[in-house]
Amino acid sequence: MTLMGLYFRVSVQNLTAYRFDFWMRLVVSMMHLASELMIVWTIFHNTDEVRGWRWQHMLILVGVFRMVAGGIRILIVPNMRKVLEDIREGTLDFVLLKPVNAQFLVSIREVVVYRVVDLVLGASVAVYGCITLSGHVPLKEATLFALTLAAAFFIVYAVWLMLATLCFWFVRVQNIEMIFWNVFEAGRYPIVIYPPWVQWTLTFILPLAFITTFPAAVLIGDEGLLRQSGAMATWLLPIWAAGFAVVMLVLSNRFWRYGLRHYAGASA
Repeated sequence: MTLMGLYFRVSVQNLTAYRFDFWMRLVVSMMHLASELMIVWTIFHNTDEVRGWRWQHMLILVGVFRMVAGGIRILIVPNMRKVLEDIREGTLDFVLLKPVNAQFLVSIREVVVYRVVDLVLGASVAVYGCITLSGHVPLKEATLFALTLAAAFFIVYAVWLMLATLCFWFVRVQNIEMIFWNVFEAGRYPIVIYPPWVQWTLTFILPLAFITTFPAAVLIGDEGLLRQSGAMATWLLPIWAAGFAVVMLVLSNRFWRYGLRHYAGASA
């Protein structure tokens, strides 16, 4: 925790050194959210629901999508991007020589603090969606949602760690980030709008359903909507998501350790 606090303080100091840049990035984040809400308005200006999802449901999904995207950009993406550079340039040596777990260290070195704005904006939209849907934010569903969302972040981290590990064998894999974001954009919509084989792929091969649709459906608390989205009962879904996250974390750790054995270092 001391090490994480140190890196966080350094990130905050870097952010405060460029305050105008912070405000501009805040404006950009708000513009991104506005464009996502405009898409929802455009869709439901012409129809009342899409495969059981009403406009209130979609607001919650947009909020969850923005929260997940912000969380990924706060810690996961910047650190994994740095891992790619270190492996390619041979500077990963400086990490491996330190008396701390290498995977832990490469995962916390950079914190993009201003992306917290995305978490706040996303949470605000999700809360507004809950209020317009049922008049309040249900405590039970919110608790289960928090657990499911935490599992979603661990799943994304595991996926990104495995993608970064590929750099031990391939010199340049930066395009993987572009592919990831293109696939992630599909999570902006409930997976039920896709053909059955795509739904299955986005649940078990590319676990996008666990990252956006399932957490949003849990927060909505509609059992019928969950079943239609391919999920099980509300109280079981966090357990299912946590189990999937544990499996992904174990696999990514094993793959990372295997990749380290093939790292030649700066002297190669």
